[in-house]
Amino acid sequence: MRHRLPAILFATAIVLMCGSVVWLMVEMMGEKPAEMPVATSQARTTPPGIPTPIIRPKATTSAPPSSTTTATVPLIATLNVPDSMPNEALLTFRTPEALAAFRDRAAALGLEVLGYDPKLRTARVRFRDTKALERDLNEHAADYTHVGPNYIARIPSLPPEPQTDTANAGGHAPFRSQGLDAIGAAGNRSGWGQGVTVAVIDSGIAAHPSLKNAQITHIDLVNDGSTMNGHGTAMASLIAGNDESVGGVAPAAKLLDIRVADTHGDSNTSLLSSAIVKATDLGARVINISLGSAGSSPMLEEAVRYAQSRNVVIVAAAGNEQQTTLSWPAGIAGVLSVGAVDANGTQAYFSNSGAGLTLVAPGVGIVSGYTDSKLVIGSGTSQATAITSGVVASLLARGYYGPNIIPLLTRTAEPLKAPATAVGAGLLQLPK
Repeated sequence: MRHRLPAILFATAIVLMCGSVVWLMVEMMGEKPAEMPVATSQARTTPPGIPTPIIRPKATTSAPPSSTTTATVPLIATLNVPDSMPNEALLTFRTPEALAAFRDRAAALGLEVLGYDPKLRTARVRFRDTKALERDLNEHAADYTHVGPNYIARIPSLPPEPQTDTANAGGHAPFRSQGLDAIGAAGNRSGWGQGVTVAVIDSGIAAHPSLKNAQITHIDLVNDGSTMNGHGTAMASLIAGNDESVGGVAPAAKLLDIRVADTHGDSNTSLLSSAIVKATDLGARVINISLGSAGSSPMLEEAVRYAQSRNVVIVAAAGNEQQTTLSWPAGIAGVLSVGAVDANGTQAYFSNSGAGLTLVAPGVGIVSGYTDSKLVIGSGTSQATAITSGVVASLLARGYYGPNIIPLLTRTAEPLKAPATAVGAGLLQLPK
């Protein structure tokens, strides 16, 4: 008996443990566990200040009725925002096939497709109201990645001089014909830019004496028969002009003229994005964008990424609105964003400030060409951007690798007595 006692105790313990487990399981089955709250997060895919587009999921008939309703922002409120094309939307799809399917059904929905880009998987549409668009979003939600406004992209105008605010330092001393001296680009430049194509995405390039020997390919995406705004001609002359009156930085560069802005200097995100892709596909190694918008979009950002993936250097104007944020696409990562300074090295009274500004260049009182063979004295981050594009073209012609140019120019820029948000790395200097 004494030898069997441990075995009896062990067996008793096993029975008690099994009974406890059975009791615990019965208790758990009889009571529903409390639900733990699930935290969700969504990465911001649109820049600050842009309404997050609403894509409504399909309604489910099994959902129980609710006594309370949750207010939602009407879709039209996210599309007809300030500085956007009225009653237009940019629709971005997951695949080119989804875009093609949408184009096939758009007319039946009462939506007018004004343009589309298969590489960017985006359609530009005009609507009378948003009901049909909302219905398509619900029925084909899995096809969409973004619905947002088509922002107006403008050639920047100037505020009244010499108005100043906390965003700038009020510089207004003109360079006139001394801008290239200030960046170390004086002397014989006749061979600069040889073999490099610079795309000028602007208002078109007209014939001008300073461009008489330039190789120019013209593409008109506006194609409305309107009179050409002279801004694009001015930018081209600062990049590749070659006469005594107007000397560009890189006169030997080829110019790819892509017109996206009308007589009034207005364009939009859709045209600008498609122009970036077209310029890249046609072999541009530098893209000059001396215009901008108040907001970005996935279409514009993907167009920029497309160009950058092919080692294209995009040079864009910071804007002339005296704002503390940059215009778009200057505000997109990897873009060479350019502000303006006057002849004293002071931030121009109009030049936007903002995080991500790369550098500044001469932009006050700059002599350039214009339509009707005119010469003008103009100011703006536009002029500063064109001068910078000429420097980039000259460096590419000298054998520099595209992705290394922004680090090179920030390293060699002349430091200025101003914060980086106002002047970036400093005043552009041509590396020796």
